[in-house]
Amino acid sequence: MANVTSIGGRLSYDGFLCTIRWRGEIGGLKGQWLGVEWDDPSRGKHDGRYGEKRYFDCRSKAPTAASFIRPDSKRIDIPQSFLSAVREKYGSGEIPQDVKGRSSIIVISGKEVDEVGFDAISRKQSAWSDLTIVSLDGLRIDSLYHKPHHSKQDHETDIRVLSSGLKWKELDLSRNLFDDWDEITTLCSFTKELRVLNLNGNRFKNIPTEHDEPSGTFEQLAALSLANTAVEWDNIRTLCIQQRFPNLRSLSLAFNPLYKPQKPLLSLNLPTLTTLDLTSCDFCTLQPLSALTHLPALSTLILRSNPLTTLTTRPPIVFPHLKTLDLTSTHLTSLSCLNPIPTTFPILSSLKTTRSPLTTSHPSPRLITIARLPGLTTLNNTPIPPHERQNAEIYYLSTITPLVLATKTDEEEKGVVEEHPQWGHLCEKYGEPEPITLKRHAQTSPSQTKSSNGNEKEEKPTYPPLSVGANLITFSFHYSPSLSSSDSPSSSAQQSKETEGQQHIREIPKQTNIYRLKSLVGRIYSIPCLEIRLVLETDEWDPVPAAKPEDDDWSCSEDAWSEDEWSDDSTDVKDGEENMKKDKNLWVRREIELVDSTRPVAFWVEGREARVRVERRDLRMFD
Repeated sequence: MANVTSIGGRLSYDGFLCTIRWRGEIGGLKGQWLGVEWDDPSRGKHDGRYGEKRYFDCRSKAPTAASFIRPDSKRIDIPQSFLSAVREKYGSGEIPQDVKGRSSIIVISGKEVDEVGFDAISRKQSAWSDLTIVSLDGLRIDSLYHKPHHSKQDHETDIRVLSSGLKWKELDLSRNLFDDWDEITTLCSFTKELRVLNLNGNRFKNIPTEHDEPSGTFEQLAALSLANTAVEWDNIRTLCIQQRFPNLRSLSLAFNPLYKPQKPLLSLNLPTLTTLDLTSCDFCTLQPLSALTHLPALSTLILRSNPLTTLTTRPPIVFPHLKTLDLTSTHLTSLSCLNPIPTTFPILSSLKTTRSPLTTSHPSPRLITIARLPGLTTLNNTPIPPHERQNAEIYYLSTITPLVLATKTDEEEKGVVEEHPQWGHLCEKYGEPEPITLKRHAQTSPSQTKSSNGNEKEEKPTYPPLSVGANLITFSFHYSPSLSSSDSPSSSAQQSKETEGQQHIREIPKQTNIYRLKSLVGRIYSIPCLEIRLVLETDEWDPVPAAKPEDDDWSCSEDAWSEDEWSDDSTDVKDGEENMKKDKNLWVRREIELVDSTRPVAFWVEGREARVRVERRDLRMFD
C-alpha cells in the first residue's frame, strides 16, 4: 500500500477505483483523511469541498466525483504486482505435485466417474509464458514486480522471469492501479512480440513531456487503447514526437477530456495510424480536428457520443483519406447537417448515424441519407445495393419537387437547391421531374410547333430513361354512350348527354392495371365501375370483306369479295391512310377492348400516348 501516502497514487476501495488528490486533516474531524477522486463520478458525495472550504480540485466536472476516506480503512483493497496477478489468474507456471498422475472417483447422478487427465489441463493452464492473449483486467495491479522493501527474493524472481521473455501478443491491463508510465515502457521492452495493449481506466501522473529524454519505444505495438485515462492531447503528441509508436495502426482515446477551447490541437506524428477512436471527448465541431487531416493513412474516425451539432467548418477542412465515419449518438439535429460530408470527406464509403436526432427528423432517414451522399456503400453496418440507391434517389427527388414548386422567385428556388446540393446531379441522372419541367415551360413560354392539321401545339418534353416522366402514359378519355343508352333510365340518359364528347387527359403510370384504370375513369365521369367499357382506339387499320348486294348475311365463300379488293398491291393500300378512310367498306380502324385484368396498361399501349373511348354498359341485358 505504498501508493496510499502519495498524492496522485491509485487505490481500490471495495472494488471502486480512485486517485488520491489530497491528504491531511479536516477541520472539526479527528485524524488523517484522504481526499480521493473516483473514476466513476457518480460514486462520490462532493467535488472536493467540505463545508465552506475547498480542500482539493477534481479533474472531473461532475459535482459528486470526490469523497474523504480514512487511510487505514479496511475497505481499501490490497494491491499486487504484475506477476502476482498473472500467477493468481493463470497459475504459477509449474504443475502442482498433487496434480501429477492424479486419478479420483467422483459421483455424477448416482454414477461413478473416473477423473483422469487433469495433469495435462493444469499444465496447459499453468504454462502462462506461452500464452498469446492475456487479460488482467481489474486485478488491482499497481506495479510491474514486487518492491524490494517488500520481498527482495520475490523482487529478484520477478525480474528474472520477465527478463526471460514473454510471447504474449495481446495484453489487457484495464482498470488497474498503474500510475507510473515508465513501468509500461519497461513491460513492453520485455514483451517483444506484443501487438495489442489495453490500458483503459488507469491514471498516469508522469507521462513524458517534450523536454524529457525518450526512455524507450513501442516499435512492435499496432493497437493501443488509452480510454478513460485522463490523458491530454499534449501527452499523446509528446509520445508521437518522441517516435514511441512508429508502427501504430489503431489508437483509442475515448472518454478523455481532449477538447479545450483555449488550447488548439496540434498535429500528431503517426504516419501509419488508420483508426482513431475519439468517443465522448467533448468535441462540438470538427474544427479542432483539423490537425488530423495531416495523418496520411487515417481511414476510420470514431466520433461517437460527442456533442457535435454541425459538420460545417470555416475555413473548410478536408480529410482526404477517410473512408469510415462514426457519428453515433451525436447531437446532429437534421439530415441537412450531412451536407458538408461530400466536401469534408470526399471518399467516405461507410457512415454510422444511429441514436442521433437526425434519424428521427424524417420518416425515411435511411433513404434520404443514401440519396444525399452518393459515395456511400454502407450505412449503419448495412450494405447499400444498387436498387436501393436508385429507389432512394428517386424518392429524394419526389420530396424536393414540392419544395421547388412552392418557390415564387429565383432566389427562393436557389435557397432550396442550396439546401439540397444533390438536386442538380439527380436531375441530370434521372431527368428533371415533370412538374418542374412544366413549370419552367410555363414561365419561359415554350416554343410552339404545328401539327399535321396546321394547328399549333405545344412541343412535348422528352425524358431520359428510368426517369419518372418516362414511366408515364398520357391517356385521352372521351365519353361515347353505348347503343343501348337510349333505353336507359332518364337520369342516366341525361348524364350521358351531359358527358358525351367531354375529353379528359390524365398521365398514368405504365404499371397501372385495368381495375385501377376503370376506377379512375369512374371518378372522372361519375359512372359505376361495373358499367364502364373501355375501348382503346389505335391508329392501325384492318381490312374487312364487302358483303354481296343481294345477300346481307355473312358468307364465307370465295366470291364474297373480289380479288382486286383483297390484293396485296391494291392501290388503296399504297395510297395510305387517307384512301383507307374514304372506303369504309374495305377498312376499319382497329379497336381493342380493355377487359378487366391485373395486366398493366403498358401491355396494350405502345408509346406514351393513348386515346380511349369510354362507354356505358346497360346491365339490364344481363338480368
